[in-house]
Amino acid sequence: MAKVRYFSFGAGIAAFGAVVAFISYYFLFSVPFAALGVACVILGGATLTLPESPVPSGAVRGVIHASVMNVEALLEEFDVREKAVYLPPKEGESVAYVPLASNPHLPSVESLVNAPRRLVSEADGVPVLLVIPPGSELVRASELSEASGLEDAIQYVLTEVSELCSSAKAVVAGDRLVVEMRGIKVKTEAAKYLVTLGSIPASIAASVASAVLKRGLSLVSESIEGKDSSATFRLL
Repeated sequence: MAKVRYFSFGAGIAAFGAVVAFISYYFLFSVPFAALGVACVILGGATLTLPESPVPSGAVRGVIHASVMNVEALLEEFDVREKAVYLPPKEGESVAYVPLASNPHLPSVESLVNAPRRLVSEADGVPVLLVIPPGSELVRASELSEASGLEDAIQYVLTEVSELCSSAKAVVAGDRLVVEMRGIKVKTEAAKYLVTLGSIPASIAASVASAVLKRGLSLVSESIEGKDSSATFRLL
């Protein structure tokens, strides 16, 4: 899951083109191959001018925060009190369901996966609210898979794709997943969202983990101290 760096790619193709042009013109006396080399140099030079991050990271964080506030409005409207269940992507879309009734047991992952994709539906007889967390599009765009590796995937999405924090670590122990995030760059005052889905980076980490592990999971607790956070999830 290597992130293509424009600088490295541009420098490499420009250097390759320079060598091809030099050898073709001075040693092989081949004008077509020399022209090909010059074209590679031009392409490489143009690539070097491209920014590493075409979309400013601040803009990305702003869009994510706006998405969180939209979900917060839904949670407030339905006065939710239970933890959300994050589900693996289905047809390319990652979603989470929040039980609307206090219940000693969560609906099974299978019943949630098969639940109608409506705002409010039922799973195992429990009314549930469908929400699309901000990590959904990030997971889709990152094209994650089981081969990605859990910690590498979370680190990649949180520190490179979204640049929400400076570092992230993930450990699975039994039916628990612990994600530690350092240098968090975005916060939210969305109280319902924090309790139900976790902080913004924790929520995105949950979507990533669900996609990589192909399992449902739910937030157990999260400890936030300054710009650092440690979130614990239960694997379902």
